[in-house]
Amino acid sequence: MAKKKRKPSPRKVFEQAINEADHLQLKNGLTALKRGEGKGRILAKDSRQVLGSVDIDGDCLRAAPRANRWDYVIGYSRSGKVMAYFVEVHSANTRNVSEIKKKLDWLVQDFLRNENNAKLAALPREIHWVASGKVRIPKHTRQYRFLTTLRTKGLHGPSKQLTME
Repeated sequence: MAKKKRKPSPRKVFEQAINEADHLQLKNGLTALKRGEGKGRILAKDSRQVLGSVDIDGDCLRAAPRANRWDYVIGYSRSGKVMAYFVEVHSANTRNVSEIKKKLDWLVQDFLRNENNAKLAALPREIHWVASGKVRIPKHTRQYRFLTTLRTKGLHGPSKQLTME
């Protein structure tokens, strides 16, 4: 009788995706988050479900020094499956919307389309903009209306806080 192949754990799946990706280094828990950036703004409903985190911005600095790099990816086990949270912690004023667009374009069109990042790109994901301060994008501005376009590309936010669940 043949043995059943064991399905890899969410931690192992996320770890493999990061290890095969270009330039990325997996850190335990939320330790990839820079001090004062995201701490207290990025939370987990159950901290035991956090699979690890990566400082995309820092890890890709040498490879893409002029790129508008996204900040982080955080692995989270949701119902026994991996969810990749791509998180940008950034000011949320009207003038920042165009910067976020450039960063989102880099993430989706360059980083995730890189063949070496295929396993990471294949994971179910959410893309979040977490405000580093107050959100100041009035609803009557063209930047607010432009956020609708970015949301069709998968962007959530800007929000004051992200709780992974």
